[in-house]
Amino acid sequence: MVTGLFTLLLGVWPQQVYAWYWSVYVDAVEWVQLPNTLGMSQYGDGGLMASKPYVDTGKYIRRMGGGCAGCRYDPAQRSGERACPYTTLYWDFLMRHEKLLVGNARMALQVKNVARMSDAERVAVAQRADGIRAGLVGTSA
Repeated sequence: MVTGLFTLLLGVWPQQVYAWYWSVYVDAVEWVQLPNTLGMSQYGDGGLMASKPYVDTGKYIRRMGGGCAGCRYDPAQRSGERACPYTTLYWDFLMRHEKLLVGNARMALQVKNVARMSDAERVAVAQRADGIRAGLVGTSA
């Protein structure tokens, strides 16, 4: 779910995530992959499988034991060099999809929090998110 969350926040096409999972998991089977990857993880079915996009901040990753101990990033910050990439991408995701999510009852509070952000903060989040994405392009393991 962590890789699915990250790819959804990044804006990777759901079909690309689906194909990647097929290529890396030997036990991937279509009857599991289709609903779990395209539906639940990537919200690629528009809400048929899950009632809201599976998105969250770095605070969620930390609570779930995502290996945040000693990390230089602060999951409470949305923007700036110390902002956790998950948190920045979460707020960027909400801003990019604000019009779509405003009608989702389970996302209403989050969308209201986006509406409270100043223009300067929106720009700072978007710029930081663009920087995170740019830092991932062309990298290799």
